[in-house]
Amino acid sequence: MFLLDLLFPKTCRHCGDSFREGLSNILCLSCFNSMKPYEDPVCGHCGISLPPGAFEGSARPRCRDCGEGESFLDQVRAFGAYEGPLRLSHHAFKFEGMESLGGKIAERMAGTVHGSLWEGTDALVPVPLSPERERERGYNPSVLLAERISGRTGIESRTLLTKVRSNPPQMSLSREERLKNAKGVYRCVLKGQPPAKVILVDDVLTTGATLEECAKVLRQSGVSAVGALVYGRTPLYFQSSDPRVTEAAR
Repeated sequence: MFLLDLLFPKTCRHCGDSFREGLSNILCLSCFNSMKPYEDPVCGHCGISLPPGAFEGSARPRCRDCGEGESFLDQVRAFGAYEGPLRLSHHAFKFEGMESLGGKIAERMAGTVHGSLWEGTDALVPVPLSPERERERGYNPSVLLAERISGRTGIESRTLLTKVRSNPPQMSLSREERLKNAKGVYRCVLKGQPPAKVILVDDVLTTGATLEECAKVLRQSGVSAVGALVYGRTPLYFQSSDPRVTEAAR
């Protein structure tokens, strides 16, 4: 392996340096470890960090993009902003077939969550793909993440949702189109007594339309509380320090 590293050095896609230790052949260890998780306080609907003290005492802290409207989601946590090393690692995991990265990503996701999201949780529920999309990709990234997080937390991963029809990929749509696009495409396949509290697991959140629709369906099926955990929050609708983010999310 050492000889291979000398002959064919890996190049970090973020900083451009050659490396031996890192995340597969995508990121050097320094860049992977440089990813900064969101810190409290966070928006309860998308997980982005909020200004310290700005929402002190508020029962429902929200960022300006999420607003004050009603939500089927009780609490959302995101590891960090969808930019830089996080974006590169996610893209390799989801679009380049690097399933093995799921363990490292799930480790970061689980490690950023504080007790309140886990408390009383009965199951982790991955957001489903359409059968056509899953066959095309070969796996569902959300299922892999939920299974890895389950292994770290001991909370069971359960398939409680199915996608009943294909719809255009969310990343190709505007904000308004995303909100409409997720309507009516999910169905609960729960049998027996519904769990009291579940956490939806997905890779990336932009408007939250997909998670909101999934939460709505679960609540209509008798689930009392629905939270969500994602790897990245796409900063498409607020100021981002990385100009590549907007282009990647289109």
